[in-house]
Amino acid sequence: MKTSTQIALVTALVGTLGLSALVRTVYALPTQTQVAVMPDRTSAKSVPEASDGDGETNDDAKEKQESSRLQSLAKITPEQARSAAEAAKGGTANSVELENENGSVVYSVIIDRQEVKVDAGNGKILSTHNLKAESNESIYPHSSIQVSEAAGGDSDGETNDDAKK
Repeated sequence: MKTSTQIALVTALVGTLGLSALVRTVYALPTQTQVAVMPDRTSAKSVPEASDGDGETNDDAKEKQESSRLQSLAKITPEQARSAAEAAKGGTANSVELENENGSVVYSVIIDRQEVKVDAGNGKILSTHNLKAESNESIYPHSSIQVSEAAGGDSDGETNDDAKK
């Protein structure tokens, strides 16, 4: 082979290898390995609780957890409680909330200006009172489902901490 042909072949080979290296470099994955940072779940960190200015802290997560627990204990649905209260008072319910009322699992149904307490276990009407009048909640009859005070509660027997009143 002639020297000029050998030079041309070597140049073509080197050029091809160079082009191949250039392509590999451009399309190469980053050489750094990415490390995922996982939160430390072993240390107890307290998160400051938010307040809406009424002096009470908003414990949304705790309230959702307690609400879920109460819902699992209730034997009737909010719709059944609404129907029972509407049948007893002859009106249309404005709201229905499941509550721990002094250890009793009850639905609080608001009809006009009256609050009707419905037993979450059997659907019976436990009490009715006017929302504008002061009431002594300790005289309410107990429901068929009893629960203990939620951990971290304020000993008023309610899980909602008056957040929705």
